[in-house]
Amino acid sequence: MSYRLMFTINAVILAIFGLLFMIIPGLVLARLGSEVYVSTLFAARFFGGALLLGGLLLWFLKDAAPVKMQKNIAFLLLAYSIGGFVMSLLGMTSIGVFRSNGWVLLAVFGLFTLVYSYMLFLQPKQTSAKSSSPRKVKNTPSANSKAKEVPSNSNNEQSA
Repeated sequence: MSYRLMFTINAVILAIFGLLFMIIPGLVLARLGSEVYVSTLFAARFFGGALLLGGLLLWFLKDAAPVKMQKNIAFLLLAYSIGGFVMSLLGMTSIGVFRSNGWVLLAVFGLFTLVYSYMLFLQPKQTSAKSSSPRKVKNTPSANSKAKEVPSNSNNEQSA
C-alpha cells in the first residue's frame, strides 16, 4: 500500500465529514446522539471547515510531496488518528457527547491508526530491481580511446 493511496482515501473521508458538518450539522449531531444547540451547530460548522481544509490540503499534498516528506506526513496523520480515536472514545464513554453511532468515528480513526502504523513500522521496505552482485568493469580499449599518432619529425624532414 502506498502513501499516495492512503492520503487519497484519508482526504476523501475528511472532505465528506467536513462537508456534512458544514452543510447539515444538526442532522450529523443528531445521528451521533449529541445535543443540538445553536452554539453546538456553530462549533460543528467550524469543525467541518477544518476537516474540509485538512482533506483538501491532503489531496494536494499526495502528488506534490516528495517521498521523504510523505513519510513525515504519515507520522502526522498517525498522531492525528490516535488523538481522534482517544477523543472519540472519551466522547462516547466518560463525557457522553456521542450517545449513538459514535462507533463510526471510532471505526474510522481506529482503521486509519492501524493502517498508518502498519505502513510506518511494519511494511517491508520496497526494493529496487537492481542486481545484488556488483558489476565488473572490463578494461578493454575501445576504438575511440587510441591516441592518434602524430609524426614528430615531419616538419624537420621537409625543411632539410
